[in-house]
Amino acid sequence: MGPFLLVIALALVLVVFGAGMLIQEHGRRVDDGVAVYGVDDAVIYVWERLPAEMVSSVDRADIRRMLEWEMVYLQQPAKRDGPAVVGGVDAAEFVQESAYASGHVYEPEAIFTVLDLQADYLRAIGAVGSPVDPES
Repeated sequence: MGPFLLVIALALVLVVFGAGMLIQEHGRRVDDGVAVYGVDDAVIYVWERLPAEMVSSVDRADIRRMLEWEMVYLQQPAKRDGPAVVGGVDAAEFVQESAYASGHVYEPEAIFTVLDLQADYLRAIGAVGSPVDPES
């Protein structure tokens, strides 16, 4: 009976451990309405929607670089004169300057396309809303 009880005890420990993991994972997946930006998710989103003519000149690493540079720009208010505009001309200029400084050259059209698709991604996850009317 000794080995049989040991097997039962180990099975019980395994079931309790598994139940604990399920409870922990369920707690992580609670949707509290907060948008979470994931760079990997954004890269995939942009890559899957990139126009066919641009796929040969821009790869996933390029997209990641552009997205990261725009996030740096958006997180540094001292680098801009007004409110942050996702995919704006100022952000694109910052991305272009950062690209040149690090030895990467991207066509302006590629930068604007990537930043526009990132703006679409941010809208899709609920991180940004409609444009603000400057008159109100």
